[in-house]
Amino acid sequence: MEYKVLICDDEPLEREVLALIIERSGLPFKTVGEAKNGFEAVEKAEELNPDVVLMDIKMPGKDGLAASAEIKNLLPNTKIIIITAYDELEFVKEALKIGSVDYLLKPIRPEEFTAVLKKLMGLFEREKSSIKKEEELKIALKKAEKMIKAGILASLIMGDVKTEEELNVLKMQARLLDISALPNAILYVEPNLDESQPMAELLRYEVLNAVKDAVEEADDAFLMNLGEAVIIGANSEKVDILELSSAIQRKVEERTDILVTVGIAENRGGYVNRKVYEEAKSNAHLGSFFLGGKIVTGEEMEELFKYGEEMDGDKEEKLLDCIALANYGEAEKVFEEILQDLVIKTRGSLLQCQTRLAEIMLLIWRRVRQLGWIDGRNSHLYFSYLKKLSRAQTLSALTMCGKSFLNDILLLSDNLKESKGLVDQVVKYINENYHKDLKLKEITRMIYINTEHFSRLFKKEVGCTYAEYLTRVRIESAKKYLSNPSFSVADVAKKVGYQDPNYFSKVFKKVVGITPTEYRKNIGIAVEGE
Repeated sequence: MEYKVLICDDEPLEREVLALIIERSGLPFKTVGEAKNGFEAVEKAEELNPDVVLMDIKMPGKDGLAASAEIKNLLPNTKIIIITAYDELEFVKEALKIGSVDYLLKPIRPEEFTAVLKKLMGLFEREKSSIKKEEELKIALKKAEKMIKAGILASLIMGDVKTEEELNVLKMQARLLDISALPNAILYVEPNLDESQPMAELLRYEVLNAVKDAVEEADDAFLMNLGEAVIIGANSEKVDILELSSAIQRKVEERTDILVTVGIAENRGGYVNRKVYEEAKSNAHLGSFFLGGKIVTGEEMEELFKYGEEMDGDKEEKLLDCIALANYGEAEKVFEEILQDLVIKTRGSLLQCQTRLAEIMLLIWRRVRQLGWIDGRNSHLYFSYLKKLSRAQTLSALTMCGKSFLNDILLLSDNLKESKGLVDQVVKYINENYHKDLKLKEITRMIYINTEHFSRLFKKEVGCTYAEYLTRVRIESAKKYLSNPSFSVADVAKKVGYQDPNYFSKVFKKVVGITPTEYRKNIGIAVEGE
């Protein structure tokens, strides 16, 4: 690498001599321009962006000191060498103040000038080394950033910080990551997942990734994965907590269609601690049970339990009996009465109506599971309606949601054999088109049937969910492709409908118990590079 030099001197002979010394020095410096006054020096420096400027102090118009100050302001990394006579040493002090790195006395001797150039080379090398170390440190910090953030958050919420000195250590760690403030609020993100679902672990992984993506946009946020929930710490003065919570819900829903409840707690004027964490966790748990899919603060939970009027338990028991006896007409009538009572006794409070209706729906769901009308793995129906219930913005929408839920529950006891042909048709379509991006919603739209209703029919007839069946078909097909050494794992992934080879490998291992590469080894297939 050659360093660019700009020579600024009002004497042509001086400029020529300096350029000649540079050329004959054998050092990696090259003259790229000359200037005969201060104005021209600034102009040329801005144009050429030199690494080194040789600046004569006394020049007509703008002197070397003024020109040096301007150049240093424009190009902070450019090194300036002052050229002066013996009687101008007072100027040298001024030049060094504005950032000049060295000076040369006239008349300039080649050996002295060469020594200055060598000194510059050492300076450049040290700077490069320093920049490299700084970059390496930044990379190392970036790699450790998530771990450091999780450690800071864990120390705060587990009550490990008891002294001002310990708090200052955490603040220093945060500053290393360019974080200006420790968190004063906790977001407890709880996915509504049935652990009996075959793909529950994989779904939790997808939820975690979606939350990470949402949090990445908030630089000052801290994240910690607890398995059953994801904890986020943030400072409400730096981050819009409610907006971040909404962004998390949107990301998770886009990726998984899973309902998440976000419990929020805050310590205004301080930092998060064990108490704040427990409050956020409690808000999430209660909000998940009563509301589902909501962003729940302490204020909302207070409103939720404000009145606490007892509902008519006899009517609820009568409803459950009517369902068990398949007395559908009477069940619908009693349910209508319960809904009317809800509105009256809660004084029309949407939040309290949602809470009580969620409780009633849970009672119904437990009863039909006891009756054996549904498979234990079919809990998606309840959570699906809980999600709809949480989105109801009016009492009318809320009651419609409740009636629709009851209607679908009553359908569970019916013999749905007439739909078997439709399910067979979709199974055939999956078997022939598994390599495509097969979204259940798009398929049900093509056959003009409600998605949730069809999901229940499919599971009843096939014995597993649509997603599980599609995965099974894809993995069985993948095994056949993997026996062909001409296909890489990435090729196989695309052939069976997975665009991301890493995700394909995770699904394969989840289903088969080993990775695609390990599967190939087991069947004696060796592929170069795998």
